Amino acid sequence: MRYLILLIACSSLLTGCEKIIAEDITGQVPVLILPASGSILTENQVQFKWEEMEGASKYHLMVVTPSFANPQEYTLDTIVSGTEFSATLDSNSYELKLVALNGGYRSDTLGPIPFEVNLAGGANFVTLLSPVDGAADNANFPGVFTWQSLSGATSYEFALKQGTDFTIGTLVDFANNIVTNSTTTPATLTEGEYIWGVKAYFGSGETAYTTHTFVIDTTTPNQPVLGQPLDASTQTAGTITFEWNNGTDGGSVQTPVTSRLEIANNTGFTNAVQVELVGDTHDETINTSDTYYWRVINIDEAGNESIASDTFSFTIN
Repeated sequence: MRYLILLIACSSLLTGCEKIIAEDITGQVPVLILPASGSILTENQVQFKWEEMEGASKYHLMVVTPSFANPQEYTLDTIVSGTEFSATLDSNSYELKLVALNGGYRSDTLGPIPFEVNLAGGANFVTLLSPVDGAADNANFPGVFTWQSLSGATSYEFALKQGTDFTIGTLVDFANNIVTNSTTTPATLTEGEYIWGVKAYFGSGETAYTTHTFVIDTTTPNQPVLGQPLDASTQTAGTITFEWNNGTDGGSVQTPVTSRLEIANNTGFTNAVQVELVGDTHDETINTSDTYYWRVINIDEAGNESIASDTFSFTIN
């Protein structure tokens, strides 16, 4: 009798084990109901809905903007136990992916499925004007930001952050309920990288932020050190090669530097023979016999200007 009871208990245990074995759902793909691929939604409360997959216990929903090939922001990355989920999204282009899961398996991935939220009745972003994307400015930056007015907008929101990522940048200035197409930040901007953005509000919703990056460079370029032709040298008429050393920019922001080469027949450079924006070398043809003077001034993209180099002279016989 003892053996019979033990056999029945083991059989019952095995039956229970069979019931908890997860069903293999690999190779299956979830079926999306909402939003439809390519749809344009005019409300920012977005409903996500899909068919229940047999054997699945939960679902991994991922939404990015604007695309998985070029993600700027992971808008949603969540595990859902049911077959629907809702979220409030700004006007923007999006893509979603969906994966079904259980205790031991995951399905194939559905997507990417593109869709769009457009609350502005056609225009879903603000066009920024100034500073332009990638601009460089110096300590004289006036702090003025402008954008193009968007038809139907009731107000605008502005944010300025330090860094190049609008999501995680350090907030420097913020303003909302702006009814014009410009704002001036009271903040004094130190040398560094910045990103600014504007969004528009409508009676029925809002756009996403449009952003531009720019840099503030307050470091003056190095004083150039002249090389060739040597000071007080004699040169043969024809092509003269000018060379100098600009050194290394010591600022935290290093905007490109160009050099202005000035060649004149007087030390005051009031009668410049040649002025060129060049790198750190330049060939110039000079055939007239005379004594010439040359110097170099460095100017960076932000408009900072270096001290002029020493002045060298040379004579053409």
